[in-house]
Amino acid sequence: MNKAHTAHVQQIASFIREARGKLVVLTGAGLSTGSGIPDYRGPNGVYKRNKDYTPITFQKFTASHEFRQRYWARSFVGWQSIKDAKTNISHQSLDKLAKAGWVKAGIITQNVDGLLGKDNVLEMHGTLHEVGCLNCGHTVPRESFQQDLWNLNPSFHEKLSKPEKMTIGVREERPDGDVEIQWDYDKFQYPPCSSCHVGVYKPNVVFFGENMRQDVRDRSFQMIDDASHLLIVGSSLAVFSSFRLLKHAHSLGHRIAAVNLGEFRGRELVDLWIDDSSDHILPEVTKMLASEK
Repeated sequence: MNKAHTAHVQQIASFIREARGKLVVLTGAGLSTGSGIPDYRGPNGVYKRNKDYTPITFQKFTASHEFRQRYWARSFVGWQSIKDAKTNISHQSLDKLAKAGWVKAGIITQNVDGLLGKDNVLEMHGTLHEVGCLNCGHTVPRESFQQDLWNLNPSFHEKLSKPEKMTIGVREERPDGDVEIQWDYDKFQYPPCSSCHVGVYKPNVVFFGENMRQDVRDRSFQMIDDASHLLIVGSSLAVFSSFRLLKHAHSLGHRIAAVNLGEFRGRELVDLWIDDSSDHILPEVTKMLASEK
């Protein structure tokens, strides 16, 4: 390690040590880029490559059969990369820190990939690993729903199974299991709810334009209340649901640090900012603290 890197590792280790376990961690998409899942706003994020990219909104998904066809056709292709994604060194480092007692207030994540597990982790924006009925709330595993999509769409199944016959055109992996493809969506079928038989399934994630569940919002604030220190990892805080947690922590007088590659919203509220990837910092921090618990 060079001197600057060593200093950064020592600063974050000292910050965590100072919290005496009353640390809450807030993570964003930058945490999972090392697992092959792209982010929106990072140095190589979707918005950097395509300024016109707009994720589907809750209003469009709920209002239009055509938009649901478009969403599920693209997600049909993109699900495999989410399903196959493995934890990276940053996920593993946070897990080790939590198990060693350094993160007793818990981890709040904006990510929907499920790579942080469930143990004292609040998935603020939900999870792609489940789909829920908009009518009755019935929930099924995404892998089960994926099989239903395969059964209903044999011609699309064939395109995936035989890449040399695919007519995808431009294909780009995007966040949240979305993939840019050039298929005719109007023939893509998706099943109704298997419980009420009238509702439609939506992934159990908070879409753009959709409100977070009140109980999730309340728990996120409670986790900040229970802490004395907030560590932000891999997030631009561009989404208000995360930015308001930073503001809440600041209003309580919490000490705040960030490990994030590039600028982020609310930079002026943070006591310590390490402009680097968590993959470079957290493993060394974990090693440094390992012998102290």
